[in-house]
Amino acid sequence: MKILDETTNKSLSNITILFERNEVIQLIGYLEQLLNSTDDEHYHLNNDDYSKEITMALYDKNGCLEHFAERYKKLILLDD
Repeated sequence: MKILDETTNKSLSNITILFERNEVIQLIGYLEQLLNSTDDEHYHLNNDDYSKEITMALYDKNGCLEHFAERYKKLILLDD
């Protein structure tokens, strides 16, 4: 698991996320889609007013990373 603070471009080790029921339903749907998607798919889960967002994607550290932006490649390859 890799967690990036997109504002600071810093890796995070611990976060707490509190969901409303409808957000959990959306999250489960997006995760199921990720499991069945191509490698370059990603999804955005937003709150009702779009002021908060979670972006999710699958990665394989030993696989192809060409579809990821450089900051994500760095996070995947260098953050342990």
